Amino acid sequence: MVDRETDRRSILKLSGVAAIASLSGCASFAKQANTGGADTPTGQPEQQTTTAQPETRTAAGNETDANASVEMRPKTVSDPSFELQTGSLQALQTDARYPTIGTADTTVTVYGSWKCPYTQEFVRRQFGGLVEDFVATGDLSIEFRNVAYMDGEPYLGPDAPRASEAGLAVWNIDPESFWTYFSYVFANQPQERRDWATTENLVRFAEEADADGIDQIRRAVRSRAYAQSVQLSADSAAELDITTVPRIASNDEVTAPTVDLEATREQLERVANGGSTFGGTTTESNSTFGGNSTENDTAFGSSSGGNETGTANNSSTTFGSNETTESDDDAF
Repeated sequence: MVDRETDRRSILKLSGVAAIASLSGCASFAKQANTGGADTPTGQPEQQTTTAQPETRTAAGNETDANASVEMRPKTVSDPSFELQTGSLQALQTDARYPTIGTADTTVTVYGSWKCPYTQEFVRRQFGGLVEDFVATGDLSIEFRNVAYMDGEPYLGPDAPRASEAGLAVWNIDPESFWTYFSYVFANQPQERRDWATTENLVRFAEEADADGIDQIRRAVRSRAYAQSVQLSADSAAELDITTVPRIASNDEVTAPTVDLEATREQLERVANGGSTFGGTTTESNSTFGGNSTENDTAFGSSSGGNETGTANNSSTTFGSNETTESDDDAF
């Protein structure tokens, strides 16, 4: 009887550890499978998901979005309900390969995912405050890198690399619209298990953000012009032992803002003050912010890959206008 009670307590303890880990960020599908689904990224009941379709390519070597299903495309795109005060922080950094906000030479990096609901919650609830307190003051600049691969596989779905490449296309082609695009994507983010990041769905977000060069953005996504930079971001995250997002990195120190925002703020204060970092440690605690990450019920559809070159400019933002154009086969 004692042995049974001990075993029961051990199981409950392990379950608690798994629950805490699941609240720290988005886990890859492979990791979810290996843990029996313990890494479900929200506190909501799991909903039925679609099966990821294998990546397909045309004769020209481009991926096709033919796997997208009509019912997975929302009829409307909502305006963001949160605001990023970035308009006065758009010093054009022509040497910035990745989206960067701020005028300071000292830069910290946010590693996130367009498809991760925890990154969505970070953007909606925390990112604006960090921009206001550390970027608007001129102390730091913040770079955003999207993690599209983990352990050599697409992270959070086969369409994740395409979502990453689309963001870099907007950044390179019309950097002043990037942060508006950023806000629209996270305001309308579907469930991460659905393959929603088709070319036309991503272009639709760019249209809603009033980005210039829509046809150029579409061509860049279809030709996979920015896949090399996407892969480099994944390599950089791996070097820092980042296995889930969002994470904020400065030198070798990595913190988890949705797990312990205070630790992240202390990290940024040290960097802003020119202090040294802890060298390779990931700072996390058992305190979660709200405990849940929200997901939109709206879903889209498709598949993906990753491969590119590109140099970037900086961006500007206030929420853009909604000019929509007719799109081709994959339109909403």
